[in-house]
Formats: sequence, structure tokens, C-alpha cells
Amino acid sequence: MKRYGSGSLLVFFLIGSLITLVLGLSGCSSRSRAQSQSEQDQQTREKVADATQKAKEESQKAAAQVQQAAQQTEHDAKVAAEGVKEGWNRDKQGRLDVNSATVTELRSLSLSETQAQSVINGRPYKDKQELVTRGILTQSDYNNIQDRITVEAPSRSVNP
Repeated sequence: MKRYGSGSLLVFFLIGSLITLVLGLSGCSSRSRAQSQSEQDQQTREKVADATQKAKEESQKAAAQVQQAAQQTEHDAKVAAEGVKEGWNRDKQGRLDVNSATVTELRSLSLSETQAQSVINGRPYKDKQELVTRGILTQSDYNNIQDRITVEAPSRSVNP
């Protein structure tokens, strides 16, 4: 067995201390890397959460726009259906019967909602001029629509 002198012991001590120091520093370095990785993971989570929230908000906006477009389409379809009905109910000369026209049909003659409802409430008419003589429309309003309206006799129920 070899014997080491005090100088050798000092060298071993210094080498041991150096190894301990290196291992200690590498432990700090791996702790630092672990902490750095933890911070990176947190930042990634925050970025993904922010992006997800933004996507959620955008999808809610898109859903609201789709709903609004659907409502507009439904409205447009109803208006088109009323136009078909109006066209179907006009006689061959393209006149609207004031005894059977709907509010929408009367409004298509540029009558106000109130005027159209007054025409309906005043039914039946024997002659279209009654719209003026009974005070339903002014002469001026009547003059604007007289060529586009007609009065057909209201249908009568047959009594047995």
C-alpha cells in the first residue's frame, strides 16, 4: 500500500473540492434549466389559452353573423312569397282588388301602414271611388293608385 504525503493529501482535497464544486454548479445549472423550462411551459400555456379565447370570441361573432344572415334570408323569403301571392291575386290588367288585398299588398301601392289598415277596415267596397268619398284616402293618394286598383264584388255565401 502506498503512502501519500501531506502534499498529496492536499491535491486530493483540492480535486475533491473541485469535483464537488463542479457537481454543485451543474446541479444549479440543471435547476436553472428546470426553472427556465417551467417558465417556458407557463408562457406556452398562456399563449395557447389566449389564442383559444380569441378563437372562441371570433366563433361567437361568426355565429351571431350567421344568425343575422338567416333572419334576413327568412325575411326576404317572406317578402318574396307575399310578392308571389300579390301577383297571383291581381287580375289580368295587373290591378289589385281592394276588397281582398293584404296590408302588404296595399303597402306595395305606396300606402302607409295606417292607410292600408284603414282600407281593410272599411271593406267591402262597391266602387273604388268610395276610398275617397268615405274618407279612407285623400283625393291625391287615390289619384296615385287609381290605375292599379280595382273593386271586385265580395264573395257571398249562398243560403240554402
